[in-house]
Amino acid sequence: MKTLITARFDRKYLNILEEYTSDYEFAGYGVTGEKMPVPEMKKRIKDVELLISEFEDINREVIEAAEKLRIIVCCRNEAFASVDIEAATEKGIPVLRAGGRNAIAVAEHTIALLMCVSKNISLTDHLLKYTDQLTNVQYNDNAGKRAETMSEWSMDPTAPFALYGGGPEMYGKTFGQIGYGMIGREVAKRARALDMEVLVYDPYVPQEAMDAIGAKKTDLDTVMKESDFISVNCNVVPETVGLVSREKIALMKPTAYFVNTARAKVLDYDALYDALAEGKIAGAGLDVYPVEPIPAGNKFLSLRNVVLTPHLAGSARDIVGHQTEIVLQDVGKILKGEQPRFICNPEVLK
Repeated sequence: MKTLITARFDRKYLNILEEYTSDYEFAGYGVTGEKMPVPEMKKRIKDVELLISEFEDINREVIEAAEKLRIIVCCRNEAFASVDIEAATEKGIPVLRAGGRNAIAVAEHTIALLMCVSKNISLTDHLLKYTDQLTNVQYNDNAGKRAETMSEWSMDPTAPFALYGGGPEMYGKTFGQIGYGMIGREVAKRARALDMEVLVYDPYVPQEAMDAIGAKKTDLDTVMKESDFISVNCNVVPETVGLVSREKIALMKPTAYFVNTARAKVLDYDALYDALAEGKIAGAGLDVYPVEPIPAGNKFLSLRNVVLTPHLAGSARDIVGHQTEIVLQDVGKILKGEQPRFICNPEVLK
């Protein structure tokens, strides 16, 4: 089975690939770090039976140029971002995706953002490295006189301990999880590991699915009202666009923290900014934005109670191994006539 691999591929799984084919070639993004142009892809794919891609554009032109293609694999959670699912379905070609490939990475990043903002880790790191607001502050000595330098930071009201310490512990707090898919479950597991009570809003998942970690299914208003930390990890579908609205943000505790590592369309960013700027909530961690990259002068850049990262929650060196294993397992299932776990167009199997 002639195979073209343009995705990043963990070579330690070559033994599994070679159970299916000995005729394979690596090219494109996985080799050069740049997407293979569509004209070149059209030429290369003519005799390919198995395509394992990641970021290349597998559009209708490419699919129609493939005369022998049996399986399309996209090593992403959302294959439709790179593959024309409709065109593949019309030709009866199953499209597989790497479901959950970065669930652990996103979950860890989510908790890290909440810790960084609630404990002022990012803020004080920045102040120490790039400003004189911590290094050159003059503190009162025990005699009430001003001291130019001290051997250690003091307990003075103007010292870092008083100004930037005092963030909340996570232990014993309430964690609100919006969305309980593969990523949401990993986030909730880590919240429970920190001894937090977990409240979950996901109308599509039954309570029984949450019992294993001791989470409680509830409505969105309850999550927003009662949680000390809130994470949104749901897909963008018509029902979730604008889900975390100004009205919902207004329900949050003034001591609560919010994090979004999902998609910008789920959240009212103007409402979140107002709540942060006016001190109506304690802080936020954001990895996704309505406009990316963030434009210069974006108002969130001026806030001290926000930690921002440039859409990298789903990135970790281990993900290549995860996606390789996930998709090869499903390729094997299809070749054996079994139902794959992550298929975008299951109707073609009928």
